[in-house]
Amino acid sequence: MTYWDKKLIREQLDKRLTNRLIPLLYSEQGWIKLVREALGMSTTQLAKRVGIDQSRISRLENNEAAGDLKLSSMKKIADGLGMKFVYAFIPADSLEAMVQQQARKVARKQLSIVNHTMRLEDQELSTEEKAKAFDDLVQKILIDDPKDFWDE
Repeated sequence: MTYWDKKLIREQLDKRLTNRLIPLLYSEQGWIKLVREALGMSTTQLAKRVGIDQSRISRLENNEAAGDLKLSSMKKIADGLGMKFVYAFIPADSLEAMVQQQARKVARKQLSIVNHTMRLEDQELSTEEKAKAFDDLVQKILIDDPKDFWDE
């Protein structure tokens, strides 16, 4: 896959993730309790639909709110609520920004080595030349997609 293919995929994923999922990220009390109460369903009624006892529903709700619930349990509860369980990763910024930031990090490291050598040889670049070389190297790194891109 080329750089341009990957860039397009990142941009499309960024749009889908940020536009649709960001408002749904977090429920302080947990999604199980929030949805169950919104439906007007008791813990006993949900327990019966899921095939477990009522005290287990309460524990599952507490575990979810604490961030300690297995995905298989979430799916089972979602089925009992008549819903689909969806699991997703939401980037803190955007996928494109993450890739750009990593490329800049790699470029800075590479240029610092070159700049040190050139300084020792009294051939250091001007500030403008360094900025252009940096921008060019970032683009080269993004396009070449080196195998060690995410190693640091």
